[in-house]
Amino acid sequence: MSLSKIEQYFKKYSDQEDVLLQEKIHRYLDLKKLYKKLGTAIKRDGATITVANGSQQFTKVNPAIPEKEKLNTQLLNLEAEILKSIQVAQNTIEKSAQNAPSGESKGGLV
Repeated sequence: MSLSKIEQYFKKYSDQEDVLLQEKIHRYLDLKKLYKKLGTAIKRDGATITVANGSQQFTKVNPAIPEKEKLNTQLLNLEAEILKSIQVAQNTIEKSAQNAPSGESKGGLV
């Protein structure tokens, strides 16, 4: 799923007036971009890298891998919070629509 589709989804379904929610969405999108960059770096450099220390050389895990794992956890947590807020907003809208008087009722005092 492209980032623009995620942005469109959040824009369509989130409360644009909720400042905290919009901050979470902005943070989520920034982390998502960084996550993709780390994936690109891992593909480019491989799962392991060779480190030279003077005349010694040794192989170690690409440091981007654990960073990508940490970002994944943060993304999942933010995503859950955002989706929970969106779900609450949708439920509120649905309840309001159900409680609204139908167009057929005469309303007012009779």
